[in-house]
Amino acid sequence: MTTGAYPIDPATATGLFRSELGDVVATNIVGGNADYEYISDAQIDAFIAANLDSRNTAMATAKSMMATQMIVAAQDIQVDDIRIKTVERAKLMLEQANMLLGYALAGDAAGAFSVVPLTNKSFPTRPYGTPDPWSGVM
Repeated sequence: MTTGAYPIDPATATGLFRSELGDVVATNIVGGNADYEYISDAQIDAFIAANLDSRNTAMATAKSMMATQMIVAAQDIQVDDIRIKTVERAKLMLEQANMLLGYALAGDAAGAFSVVPLTNKSFPTRPYGTPDPWSGVM
Protein backbone atom coordinates (compact mmCIF):
# COMPACT_ATOMS: atom_id res chain seq x y z
CA MET A 1 0.00 0.00 0.00
CA THR A 2 1.10 3.53 -0.72
CA THR A 3 0.18 6.71 1.10
CA GLY A 4 -1.63 9.69 -0.34
CA ALA A 5 -3.97 12.51 0.59
CA TYR A 6 -7.59 11.69 1.40
CA PRO A 7 -10.07 12.70 0.12
CA ILE A 8 -8.69 12.98 -3.40
CA ASP A 9 -8.84 16.59 -4.59
CA PRO A 10 -9.07 16.69 -8.40
CA ALA A 11 -8.39 20.44 -8.27
CA THR A 12 -4.73 19.63 -7.49
CA ALA A 13 -2.31 18.18 -10.04
CA THR A 14 -1.70 15.12 -7.84
CA GLY A 15 -5.38 14.49 -7.21
CA LEU A 16 -6.30 14.86 -10.88
CA PHE A 17 -3.47 12.52 -11.90
CA ARG A 18 -4.61 9.91 -9.34
CA SER A 19 -8.20 10.19 -10.58
CA GLU A 20 -7.12 9.75 -14.20
CA LEU A 21 -5.01 6.71 -13.26
CA GLY A 22 -7.90 5.07 -11.48
CA ASP A 23 -5.95 4.35 -8.29
CA VAL A 24 -8.72 5.80 -6.12
CA VAL A 25 -9.69 3.05 -3.66
CA ALA A 26 -8.58 4.29 -0.25
CA THR A 27 -8.08 2.09 2.79
CA ASN A 28 -6.74 2.73 6.27
CA ILE A 29 -7.84 6.37 6.31
CA VAL A 30 -6.10 8.27 9.12
CA GLY A 31 -6.10 12.05 9.55
CA GLY A 32 -6.27 13.21 5.93
CA ASN A 33 -4.08 10.40 4.56
CA ALA A 34 -4.97 7.00 3.20
CA ASP A 35 -3.34 3.94 1.70
CA TYR A 36 -3.85 3.39 -2.02
CA GLU A 37 -3.23 0.18 -3.93
CA TYR A 38 -0.52 1.18 -6.41
CA ILE A 39 0.97 4.69 -6.32
CA SER A 40 1.79 7.16 -3.55
CA ASP A 41 1.37 10.91 -3.87
CA ALA A 42 5.16 11.28 -3.77
CA GLN A 43 5.48 8.94 -6.78
CA ILE A 44 2.77 10.86 -8.64
CA ASP A 45 4.59 14.13 -7.98
CA ALA A 46 7.81 12.54 -9.27
CA PHE A 47 6.09 11.35 -12.49
CA ILE A 48 4.68 14.83 -13.08
CA ALA A 49 8.02 16.55 -12.34
CA ALA A 50 9.97 14.18 -14.60
CA ASN A 51 7.57 14.73 -17.51
CA LEU A 52 6.54 18.38 -17.32
CA ASP A 53 6.30 18.66 -21.10
CA SER A 54 4.16 15.56 -21.67
CA ARG A 55 1.30 14.49 -19.41
CA ASN A 56 0.73 11.42 -21.60
CA THR A 57 4.31 10.27 -20.97
CA ALA A 58 3.85 10.72 -17.22
CA MET A 59 0.56 8.80 -17.34
CA ALA A 60 2.06 6.02 -19.50
CA THR A 61 4.99 5.65 -17.11
CA ALA A 62 2.67 5.45 -14.11
CA LYS A 63 0.37 2.92 -15.79
CA SER A 64 3.37 0.86 -16.83
CA MET A 65 4.51 0.78 -13.20
CA MET A 66 1.00 -0.27 -12.12
CA ALA A 67 0.97 -3.02 -14.77
CA THR A 68 4.34 -4.28 -13.56
CA GLN A 69 2.99 -4.49 -10.01
CA MET A 70 -0.05 -6.38 -11.31
CA ILE A 71 2.15 -8.80 -13.26
CA VAL A 72 4.25 -9.53 -10.16
CA ALA A 73 1.10 -10.22 -8.13
CA ALA A 74 -0.74 -12.03 -10.97
CA GLN A 75 -2.34 -15.37 -10.28
CA ASP A 76 -4.14 -18.01 -12.25
CA ILE A 77 -6.69 -19.50 -9.86
CA GLN A 78 -8.92 -22.44 -10.71
CA VAL A 79 -11.49 -24.08 -8.48
CA ASP A 80 -13.58 -26.80 -10.12
CA ASP A 81 -14.91 -25.17 -13.31
CA ILE A 82 -14.33 -21.54 -12.20
CA ARG A 83 -11.13 -19.92 -13.40
CA ILE A 84 -9.85 -16.46 -12.47
CA LYS A 85 -6.97 -14.91 -14.40
CA THR A 86 -5.59 -11.75 -12.86
CA VAL A 87 -2.94 -11.69 -15.58
CA GLU A 88 -5.50 -10.28 -18.03
CA ARG A 89 -5.93 -7.16 -15.90
CA ALA A 90 -2.19 -6.53 -16.06
CA LYS A 91 -2.17 -7.03 -19.84
CA LEU A 92 -4.97 -4.49 -20.28
CA MET A 93 -3.15 -1.97 -18.09
CA LEU A 94 0.06 -2.46 -20.08
CA GLU A 95 -1.82 -2.02 -23.38
CA GLN A 96 -3.28 1.22 -22.07
CA ALA A 97 0.19 2.41 -20.99
CA ASN A 98 1.58 1.64 -24.45
CA MET A 99 -1.31 3.50 -26.10
CA LEU A 100 -0.66 6.59 -23.96
CA LEU A 101 3.05 6.42 -24.71
CA GLY A 102 2.22 6.26 -28.42
CA TYR A 103 0.11 9.41 -28.08
CA ALA A 104 2.95 11.14 -26.25
CA LEU A 105 5.54 10.15 -28.86
CA ALA A 106 3.26 11.25 -31.70
CA GLY A 107 2.74 14.60 -30.00
CA ASP A 108 6.48 15.03 -29.48
CA ALA A 109 7.17 14.14 -33.10
CA ALA A 110 4.50 16.53 -34.41
CA GLY A 111 5.95 19.36 -32.35
CA ALA A 112 9.50 18.68 -33.48
CA PHE A 113 8.87 18.51 -37.24
CA SER A 114 8.49 21.46 -39.54
CA VAL A 115 8.96 22.04 -43.25
CA VAL A 116 11.63 24.58 -44.10
CA PRO A 117 11.87 25.86 -47.67
CA LEU A 118 15.31 25.34 -49.14
CA THR A 119 15.01 27.70 -52.10
CA ASN A 120 17.23 30.69 -52.57
CA LYS A 121 15.11 33.66 -53.67
CA SER A 122 18.06 35.45 -55.27
CA PHE A 123 18.11 32.88 -58.10
CA PRO A 124 14.87 32.30 -59.98
CA THR A 125 13.61 28.75 -60.02
CA ARG A 126 11.58 27.23 -62.80
CA PRO A 127 7.89 27.07 -61.78
CA TYR A 128 6.09 23.78 -62.24
CA GLY A 129 4.51 23.40 -65.64
CA THR A 130 6.81 25.81 -67.49
CA PRO A 131 8.69 24.65 -70.58
CA ASP A 132 12.31 23.56 -70.38
CA PRO A 133 14.54 25.47 -71.05
CA TRP A 134 13.06 28.31 -69.07
CA SER A 135 14.00 31.91 -69.84
CA GLY A 136 13.85 32.96 -66.21
CA VAL A 137 11.24 35.66 -66.80
CA MET A 138 8.01 35.42 -64.87
